[in-house]
Amino acid sequence: MLWGPIRTSDNRRAAEVASGYLPDSRSQHFWDLWSYSLKLYTSQLNFPPNTLAWDIFIVYKPQVFWGEQVPEPTAWLQNLGLNHGTKYTPKLLQTELEKWIH
Repeated sequence: MLWGPIRTSDNRRAAEVASGYLPDSRSQHFWDLWSYSLKLYTSQLNFPPNTLAWDIFIVYKPQVFWGEQVPEPTAWLQNLGLNHGTKYTPKLLQTELEKWIH
């Protein structure tokens, strides 16, 4: 999980507390103080103007190469109520993840 400051109450400690909602040992949690990933995914996923790519779920299949450029996601879902991308539901995320769990 990648956490960053969106709301005024967002900070590293709040992210640490929220990470408890996904305690799976296969997940890793990171704090992005400078919102680098927010800017990157907003651009990469072609979000509409004045809309930020947050509250999104990005899935990469195993063995995807990460070089100087961030690879294209295998799948991504958004929970922002936008008419852009695939709307997040727990079932859809589960379906995407199960494709890659062996």
